[in-house]
Amino acid sequence: MRHKRRQVYADSNAGGLALTAIGDVRITGKLGEGVTCVVFRGDWNGREVTLKLYKSGAVEGHSRHHEQELAEFEYRRNLAFYEAPGLARYVARPLGYLATGGVSAMVQEKLDGVLYHDYFQARRGDVPAALRDHVRRILELAHAAGLYDVDLHARNVMVVESEDGESIPKLFDFNFIPFYVRPRNPLVAVLLKTGLVGARWRDLRKLRSFDDFRRWERNPIYTDNS
Repeated sequence: MRHKRRQVYADSNAGGLALTAIGDVRITGKLGEGVTCVVFRGDWNGREVTLKLYKSGAVEGHSRHHEQELAEFEYRRNLAFYEAPGLARYVARPLGYLATGGVSAMVQEKLDGVLYHDYFQARRGDVPAALRDHVRRILELAHAAGLYDVDLHARNVMVVESEDGESIPKLFDFNFIPFYVRPRNPLVAVLLKTGLVGARWRDLRKLRSFDDFRRWERNPIYTDNS
């Protein structure tokens, strides 16, 4: 995409949009920022939510390759995973999206937890085997439902406490077009066409390197102001 990798928005402003409300969501603070969006904490009818406000460059870049507007695309992709059998406990619930008047945003369940990347670092890699089993289970359930290219990595997964007190992973980011729909690498496009790789390929590769954080050390793109 051609948008700026570090396009920083201050807490008091979001790309020209005052931090008061988007639709029926009252914004109460900034949580963090990634390449494609700025993430805010908000209140929606008495419920604490997360609101993702997409950067204009990300919206424009997405529109060149997909008919659905970015906010709707991520909402519907998120919803497909959330509604797949067995996956609801592992996916942040999508609540709605807005794509009008130059504003592109999605509202989803606010997760109370810690990024897997930070969880791993704080424990010096001493991650319970059961938590890693849950990560693998996400892919098993997704693939069983015909959903692929989850973009499973340590900064798209939050470690939260389940209702029974167990630490489990939850996915919250679904905003890119799957590689088998739009392969960015010409070689991968050839491998897909010849059948040498399939839709599961990228998921399995990412699972193998899930605890390898060298890419984040080289390219720190996420800020967390929670």
